[in-house]
Order: sequence, then C-alpha cells, then structure tokens
Amino acid sequence: MEGLSKSDVGIVEREELMVSPSGDGEPTMRVAHFLQPTLTSIEGPVFELPSSCFSSLPHTFEPKNWPLKLAFYGCSSPQEDWKIWVGKMASVHESTWKKAGIYEAILNSTYSIQINHDLILGLAEKWCPETKSFIFSWGEATITLEDMIIFGYSVLGSSVLSPLETGELTKTEEKMEHTRKEIRRTTGRKVDYSTWKKKVMDSGSELEHEAFLVFWLSRFVFPVSKAIVKTIFPIAIHLARGTRIALAPAVLAHIYRDLSLLKEKIVALAQLDHLEIEQDSNALAITLHSPLQLVQIWAWERFLELRPKPNLILLGESRFAQWHKTMLRVENVRTVLDSAEDSFDWRPYAKTLKNWNFPKFYAENEMWVSVDLDRCEELESFARCLRISELIGRGCVEHYFPHRVAVQFGLDQDLPGCGAQINDYGKPISYENLYVPPWLYEADVTTRYLEWWKKSILHLQAPKDCVLL
Repeated sequence: MEGLSKSDVGIVEREELMVSPSGDGEPTMRVAHFLQPTLTSIEGPVFELPSSCFSSLPHTFEPKNWPLKLAFYGCSSPQEDWKIWVGKMASVHESTWKKAGIYEAILNSTYSIQINHDLILGLAEKWCPETKSFIFSWGEATITLEDMIIFGYSVLGSSVLSPLETGELTKTEEKMEHTRKEIRRTTGRKVDYSTWKKKVMDSGSELEHEAFLVFWLSRFVFPVSKAIVKTIFPIAIHLARGTRIALAPAVLAHIYRDLSLLKEKIVALAQLDHLEIEQDSNALAITLHSPLQLVQIWAWERFLELRPKPNLILLGESRFAQWHKTMLRVENVRTVLDSAEDSFDWRPYAKTLKNWNFPKFYAENEMWVSVDLDRCEELESFARCLRISELIGRGCVEHYFPHRVAVQFGLDQDLPGCGAQINDYGKPISYENLYVPPWLYEADVTTRYLEWWKKSILHLQAPKDCVLL
C-alpha cells in the first residue's frame, strides 16, 4: 500500500478530509496518520460490522431480573494477609519484579475493585466477538494491549506457554509439585488458595518466592477453579528469576474470550422463554475466569457518567489506586453507553494525573523514530500495541485488531481493511519509521469512514424491531 512503512506495523501518512469522531464541526483537509490496513474507498473489501453484533433484547435494562447465573472467578478482592505478604516479598524482590515486568501488576492485586455487574453486562451487550470490540451507535472501541500495559502487564517477553529448559528449573518445579501433593494428602481435597497460602506464606522456604507468585498468578491473573494448578508453576519459576513473560496478550485473550461467552449467553437469553428457563435452570449459568474488573476500569476511565469519584493517587502507588473501594451505581447503564458520543474519552492515559507517571511512549511532540536491534523497550511496547496479531492465552487463542480503533492510540481512523495478516505474537517485531503521535493529540476520522459507519449502523438496525441502540 502507498506510504506503508517497511514494517509489520504499518503507519501511513497522507492528506485526507477529516472530521471529529462525533461528526461535529466542518471537515478539514489535512495530513493524517493511519494504522494499516485501511482502505480509501467504501467499495473496497472493508472489514464490515457483522449482523450478529446486535441482538434483540428488552428495551428496559434490568439485568438484575435476568435469569443469568454469573460466577466471576477472576474478580477476587484481596485479603489483609495477602497485602501484608506482598509488602514483605516486595521488600526483597522488588527489583526482580521490575525486571520481569510484573511489579505494578502485583501491587494492583492489593487494591479492592468492587464489581458492578450491571456495567459488565451492559458492556457485554455491546461486544462483537468477530471484531473483538464494543459496537456503540456512535463508534467502535475496545480494551487493547495499551490498557494491559497501564494495568501493569508486560507486552514483551516469552510466551506464557514457555517450557522450563534447564535441569535446575525443572527440579524447582518438582519440589513445588511435591508441596502441592503433600497438601492434597493432608487435606484430602484439591489445593485451594487458602490452603496453599497457609502452607507457604512466611514459611522461610527457599521456594517461598516461587510459591508466592504461584498464588498471585492462580488467584489474580489466571484463576481456573479457585485451586492451585501445576500448569502455573513454569510461569512463576520464570518470573521469580526475572525472566520477562508476556502476560498482557494472555490476559487480554482471556478477557476477549469471556466477553464473547457472556455475549453468547445474553443473546441466548432473548431466545429462551420462561418455560425453557424453568425446565433447565442451568441453561444460562456461566463461569467467567478472566479479571473482568479490568474491563470495568477501562469503562471508568472513558465514560464520565459511569465513573465513581476517584481516589487521590499517593506517591509510589499505581494508577489502580484511584479506584480502590470506589463504586457508582447507575440506574440505566445502557442509556449512558448509548449517549456517550460527545463525552467518551478516547485517550484517558494521555491526560495529566497527579502522582502518576506517563508511559515513555507518550511523546510531547510527534516523531518518526527508527529503532535498531538495540531498540527502546517502551517504543517496542507501543509497536506491539499497534500490530494485528494472535493473542495466545492459557487454553485459548483470540485475534487482536487494533486498526479498528486507531483513535485510541492517537492515530486517525480510516475504513478498516479486512484480510490482513494475523501475526504470530511471538514473532519478533520489525519496524522502521514508527510514528509516535503527540500525547495531547485528538485524532479524527475520515469523512468516508463516518459515512460508512452511519450506513452500517442504520443497516444493522433496520431489520430489527428491538435493538440495543
């Protein structure tokens, strides 16, 4: 494509007729920057909105009356002894955690984020499993790898499926498995969080650090069945040695999977009658394992009317601290989501926040950068956020389409192309002349994109008597 950089993260610069995402104001002809693949004609192979992204549901938003049986395994609140344990371990292993890229993510596990079920369900209504995004009447947005970075997870490093390749590492794994089996023999049941913590916390064992990370990963990052599973051990052992593991794509893959599962149940709800529900009480039961509180925080950062009053972040605290034990009950989440066209914050992390440091890839001025083999980690992280790829989780694989939501990265939006190459996430990233937008820049959309969007929404609404919008 014309203007595509020699890279698998293509950003093209060209002059276009641009307008704000809401369509307010007069279109302006200017130089814009687009994340590839994009198209310059509505007649081209556009990555269309699938008809299934909207579903017929009651006009009244009353999720508390829905017969959904939800279990949020991934949204646990921390206990006081966990906070104390984190403090003790941080005093010894903080430098290792920073090297492994998990320091902030571990700190975040000490904050209590109260789950708003109505908000999670309201967002799940808008989720489109094909595009991996929320489809609102006024635009498209999603939770991305950039959000994962802000939430403390690394986009760089080895896969979460990386094996243990030395005898010393495998021997450590054997010792940890011996501990797990010993607990099972003693208790006569599976090793749950509390029994594992009771066994290893403050034990003074040579493996306490690894055991601590097993608990953190099992309860706060990859919860499966409220139990300690041995498949987590290799990840913990790598991290305990400061080895960088790319937790961000795996966590995001699990979030995408759970949003799709929840959307599937919501659609099924509209198709079942009361008799079917009474005959099969488990028809709409669903267990969600990912940390969906991250989706809630994603929404709090962007929807002003959904946001509770944030706490003041103290020096040394992470951005998560502003949401510790906060909550705002909204009478009708759907109404807020549908009317947020003018108030939606596309780039909340680019705004000044007291006692919070900007990621280094937020530049004061725009720049094109060439990065050699000794590339800057911050710029490589930003490039990872922009590349279409497969997100490999533990037991799931999801696609990632950042070119559909370029405005969230400070880039302008044109028609999203389809048929793009889906990169293996583990493939080394290559780029020349990477464009980094200024942190205060408010991106626009092309006039043809806005025309296509409006036509697409009208087309999806037309055949339905009752829609989400």
